Order: sequence, then structure tokens, then C-alpha cells
Amino acid sequence: MRFNSCLNCTILRATLLACVCVMILICPNALALTSQNAPQNDAVRDRWVATLDAKRFTVAFQQVPIVQALTTIAQKTGVPIQILLQDQPVGSAGIDPAITIDLECKQATARTILELVLRQASDATQSECCWQTTAGGIEVGPKPRLLRASALERRAYSITDLGFKAPDFQAPPLQSGGNTGGSSGGSSGSTTSPPFTPSQNEARYQKIKLLIQSTVESDVWAESSGGPCTISIFDDKLIVIAPDFVHRAIARSNIVRTNIQPTSKPTR
Repeated sequence: MRFNSCLNCTILRATLLACVCVMILICPNALALTSQNAPQNDAVRDRWVATLDAKRFTVAFQQVPIVQALTTIAQKTGVPIQILLQDQPVGSAGIDPAITIDLECKQATARTILELVLRQASDATQSECCWQTTAGGIEVGPKPRLLRASALERRAYSITDLGFKAPDFQAPPLQSGGNTGGSSGGSSGSTTSPPFTPSQNEARYQKIKLLIQSTVESDVWAESSGGPCTISIFDDKLIVIAPDFVHRAIARSNIVRTNIQPTSKPTR
């Protein structure tokens, strides 16, 4: 009996040890998968933008280094601003810290002040500088840096309503002889035009796609300009892979009127 008990304990310990080993092997992969598929925290990023639009203050920059000017905006709004500087890391495109800012604004929104500062940076570097949101705040820099592969995000835009055609209802014929007790204007005399066919919808969606590519940040799209951003059509949706500043430009264009639904975490 004692031998059987010891044997059972040995088997139990071996089984537990095997389970622990399996968990050690599985857990890192499971954790990596969870992190990769974690939903993007859009609420935090929306809050950064709302703060930039809501905060108003006065600035008088006279030959102020751009890093100092952007730091002032961050301090007055509480919004973290990451400056993508030139050669950090070595050889990378970025904002030259030697740029100075001359700007005077009275009770302007933080967003206005930020964009005016970046406009001066664009003029000084001959490369358009802009900003975009991240999970940690706002990052600013030239477009080529913001368009890096690690900043691309995939978002799905529903365009079902843009492909819908309302039926063309016909008025029922008038009843003769003043008879109001018969048919009450039902569907017997009405005809409806059919909705768009799948091929017709596909053509309409292609037009929407081309409209976005030609009017929204036209220099960033792979098909038209060789840029890193793409638009695909799938299941009544536009699947757009682009950095945040491009997605914001699409939203401002009102070409796609439905809400933006994030489909993956940024790859940064």
C-alpha cells in the first residue's frame, strides 16, 4: 500500500512538472499574441486632440528654439509632445533643433499654435511637417518620418450607405367616382427601381477610393504616388493602411461619412 502511495505521488509530481514546462513554452507566445491583437486605445488619443482644440492661451515667441516652443505648448496643455528630431537616430529625417520660431498669438487654441509652429518648421526645412496622435500623446515631425512603416495603422471605413440606392416609389393611381372605400393606395400600382448590383457598387466604391487618393494627402498613396499608404475594398468597407495624420485628413474630408472603426493596434 505504501509503495502504491509513493508511486502515485511520483506520477503526480511528474505530471505537474510536465504541465509547468508546457506552460513556460506556451505563455510567451500567448502573451505576444495578446499584445499584438490588443485593441487600440482611441479614447486616450481622442482626448489629446480634444485638449488641443479646447485649450487657449497667448504666446509671444521671438527667435525661440523650436524645441522650446513645442515644450511650452506641451506644458500649457498637459499633452505629451514627442519631437522627431533630425539624426535621432543617426541618419533619420526629423526637425532641425536649430530652427527658431517667431510667433505671436493671443488666446489661440493650442492646435492653431502647434500648426503655426510646424508651418514655420516646414518653411525652414523645405519638407512639410505635421503632427499625429499616438497612445502616448502627440508626435511631430516631417511627413517622411511620420509615414514610417511602424506608424501605419489599419482602419476600416464602412461605405455601405454610400452604395445604397433608395427605391423610386411611384404614386398609386387616383380612384375614380369618389370611391374612397376601395384600395387604399397600396403597392398594386407602384413600381420600385432595384438597388445597385454588386458590380455597380464595386464601381461606385472604386470612385470613392480614387476620390480619396486624389484629394486627401495625394502624395502618400502607393497606387498613385508610390507612397506607403494603401486603400483596399472588402465587404462594403474601405480598408485603409496609413498613419494617424492621414486617417484624420480622411475624417475631415467628409468623403466617408461613417464612423472610423479601428481594426488593429498600431505597429509601432
